[in-house]
Amino acid sequence: MSLLTHFFYFKDRNIFMIENNIKELLLMRLKDLGFHLIRVKIISVNGRKTLQIMAERIKDRGMDIADCAFVSRQVSAFLDVEDPISSAYTLEVSSGGLSRPLTMLDDYECFKGSKVKVTLKEAYLGNRSHKGFLQGIDKEGLIVLETESYEMKINFYEIEKCNIDLNWSIQNENIKLK
Repeated sequence: MSLLTHFFYFKDRNIFMIENNIKELLLMRLKDLGFHLIRVKIISVNGRKTLQIMAERIKDRGMDIADCAFVSRQVSAFLDVEDPISSAYTLEVSSGGLSRPLTMLDDYECFKGSKVKVTLKEAYLGNRSHKGFLQGIDKEGLIVLETESYEMKINFYEIEKCNIDLNWSIQNENIKLK
């Protein structure tokens, strides 16, 4: 590993630790306010940091502009006191959107029947990326994904990222609107 590689590794690890700290700070706080925390992510571009918070209402998984403004005010006030990020940053609050990321094991049961794109940390059948329909979680706690060609059983910790398929989500939103 070069010195530059070490620098990026430690920088990424530090950001990961800060993100996890913020996630722990906000999980119960948002739950008490009636919101589910989807994701916490810190992005740094040209030395400017942005803290992205994705959330949704617990009761119906919705999130409108008024909710975003409310959560933004609450999170901003809370993080001003806790101060988990030592430098200046911009706070962004949003919904999970149509291609919502699945970030917790419970999400794979809640979104059972949804079409998703899963990216694994390591290749399975020659690919890291797989599309299919979630079948939920089996008795062993494995996520079941039914693709066009095969069924996969995936350990949650083997997943790099997973999102609801945008085209499927748009199509299903249009069906709901009719």
